[in-house]
Parts: sequence; C-alpha cells; structure tokens
Amino acid sequence: MERTNRRTFMKQSTTAGFGLAAFSLSARRIYGAESGSFNRVVYRMLGSTGYKASEMGFGAMNMREPALVRAVIDSGINYIDTAHSYMNGANEEIIGTVMKTRRNEVFLTTKIKFDKDGVEIAKMPGMIETSLKRLQTDHVDLVLLHITDKREQVFRDDLMKVFENARDKGQTRFIGVSTHENQAEVLDAVVESKFWQAVLVGYNYYSPPEVTVAIQKAREAGIAIIGMKNLITIERPRKPFPDIRENKTGTTTNQQALLKWVLNNPYVDTVVPGMTSFEQLADDIAVMGKKLTYDDRRILKRYSEKAEGRYCCGVSGCTGCREQCPYGVNVSQINRCLNYAEGYGDIGLAYENYRSLPPDSRADKCEDCDECLVECVNGINLQENIRRARVMFG
Repeated sequence: MERTNRRTFMKQSTTAGFGLAAFSLSARRIYGAESGSFNRVVYRMLGSTGYKASEMGFGAMNMREPALVRAVIDSGINYIDTAHSYMNGANEEIIGTVMKTRRNEVFLTTKIKFDKDGVEIAKMPGMIETSLKRLQTDHVDLVLLHITDKREQVFRDDLMKVFENARDKGQTRFIGVSTHENQAEVLDAVVESKFWQAVLVGYNYYSPPEVTVAIQKAREAGIAIIGMKNLITIERPRKPFPDIRENKTGTTTNQQALLKWVLNNPYVDTVVPGMTSFEQLADDIAVMGKKLTYDDRRILKRYSEKAEGRYCCGVSGCTGCREQCPYGVNVSQINRCLNYAEGYGDIGLAYENYRSLPPDSRADKCEDCDECLVECVNGINLQENIRRARVMFG
C-alpha cells in the first residue's frame, strides 16, 4: 500500500459519516452510515455493559504517535486497549495526551499485572492510580487482570478485592481478565465466578474448537468478549505478510482475511489488532461489516499451510506442549516472548514478559538437558526456539 500520513487518511475519511445513523440489526452487527473510501463502521453490544463497541478496536501496544490515536477515533473506532506495562508506561502517556480532550468518545481499557515474584498485590491499587494519571482521566471503562492463565487466578479473593475496590471507587466501570493460554479453562472459570465482566482472549484461525465453545458460553452468560492475537506472524524478523492470494485482483489481504475469520464469530464483540501506522488502520477498518467469503477461506487455508511448523498456537489456545517438560519449563510462554522480540520487533516487551515468568519455568533450566522431551504437535522445532531464547534472554 502507498504510504499514508494523517492528512491523506483524513482526506479519505472526511465523507465517512461515521455516526450511528440508520441502525439496522443483523447478526448482532449495528451499521452506521456509509463511508466514502472506507467501509461503514459496525458496532456490536459489548457483553452486558450496555455499550456499543466498534467491532474493530484499537490495539495500542506498540503505538507511538498521538496523531494515530486521533485518526483512530476520527475513523469511528471507539474501543482502545492499552496496559500499565506497555512501553514501560509510555503507551498510556501517549494515549493520555489525546484523552484529555476526547475521553468521552471511547471505551478505554487498560490492564494491570500480578505475579508472585514481581508485583505484590498491595502495589496493584497504586498501579491503577498511576495508569489513570498517565491516561489523564479520573476513570477508565474497563480494567483487566493481565495475563490470567490459570483457573485459580480467576477465583483469588485478594485479587478480586483489588478490582472490586477500584470499581467501587469509580476508577473503572467494569472489570475483567486477559488470557494468553488455557483460554477455555479461564473463560469457563469466569462464567462460574459470576464476578468478572469481560475477557480479553487470544483467538484466531488456529484456535482449537474448545476455545470457540467457551467463548460462546461466556458471551451467552453476558461476558464481554474481546479478541486479541488475531493476526499470525510467521516471519523472523517481522515482514509484511506475503501476498498469497490466487486472485490478485481481489481486495482482501491475508491480514484482513484473518480478522474477518474472527469477526465471523457472532459471540466476539470486538477485536484489538495492533496498529502502528495509518496503513494498518485503513486496512483494518475496511474489514468492518464484511462477510467471510469463499475466497477468504481459500486464503486462510493457503496461509495455514505456509505457517505449518512455524507458528506457535499457544496464544490461540493450543495446549499440546503443556506440562510435557518434566522440569516445568513453560515452552508455550517462552515462544510467546520470542514472538514479541522476533515477530513484533519489540525486545523490551519480550524481556518484560520473560522476566515475569516464574524462574523455574524459564529456558535457563534447559542448560543441563542432553535431550529435550517436549514435542510440538504442530511440528515446530522447539529445541531451536529454546536455544534462541537462552541466547536472547541470557
């Protein structure tokens, strides 16, 4: 795509009419007015919150330009996802420069993380206060317990109390969790808890059927479902997705087909693909309201064949290597950290997530092993991944 700046993007979208005019409800999709160059914005009810979220949200994790945040809001996207830890807080600060004048136009979500070796529970209320100051607002719409990957975390009274207090104090309207592995288990636990109101869940074309079933169950229980990790990165370092369309005259790209697959599930309320450029914003908003076609499915099939043996499905819900290591090394989480460095090109984020892993689950425990007993059910060379992780993370 030709490189786009904010002026070009706004010229294309000034006639978009991204208001909530002429609603019609079809398969949970609420259509706004037609656009000029871009597809109209489409909204879905966000669980039981009573809020209509654009089905394309804004994953702000690696974003560094306030102008992009403004363009996102101008385009009609009204769901923004960030976290206390992203870019060591700089991500929230960048968003905050825009929120001080446009806070009432978006559903704003942030996340705080607990781990037994790093962040004590007593520090979490202060983290929420810090996030609010960075975001230049007195409240967010949703605070998530970041990286909730075990059932027991969902039911921890001390963690629940932190979030309940934040909601009672008006620091957030709603509370939920995010989950990068064991998604079905976490989703089922959230429903059972009758406490949390939203789940940010890793969900994409590679997700196993049990995750799709758990998403439906949770959404039918009124839980808001936000999909993340929707795109699949298979190149090192990250490169533009190769164009594998058979019909080169078609307009749907590989990334768009992946997003359309997720949005084809009516139990997903919104998705938050990472956007760091105006080109990505233009590509992503064009997906809204579009049906998953036969050609899209052919693109996905061909791309999945290309990704075979190269993409770790752990963030999609695969548990094939879970607990295979007799020494407790968490291979799936190590692969996730590698992807942040090699796929996202963000070594800082990779280090941050790697350091948050319990020490007894890290790759340095592999030093004395003569032969790795862990095998990937999808054919990834896990031994090579562990070797790179040991070099990268020391």
